[in-house]
Amino acid sequence: MMFEPPVHFFWLFWIGAAFLVVIAILVAFFRGMSGPSTQTFPPSPPAPNPPSETPLDILARRFAKGEITAEEYQKGRDLLSGGGPSS
Repeated sequence: MMFEPPVHFFWLFWIGAAFLVVIAILVAFFRGMSGPSTQTFPPSPPAPNPPSETPLDILARRFAKGEITAEEYQKGRDLLSGGGPSS
């Protein structure tokens, strides 16, 4: 006599498969209902770097803060502009 599995095992298999399909559909539905994702595709480009300070800007800022005197500021400005020291 040959072994034949009971028919109810086949029914359990198909019920389990249908259950998994229903779960997959529900997951897809609720993911779609959660609204747009916060991540954009393609990703937005990075923000540009702010312009860096030039040596003349740094010199002017130090003079404005009172870190250097007017004479030091003028000498530094002359050196940086290419005029050389004015002595």
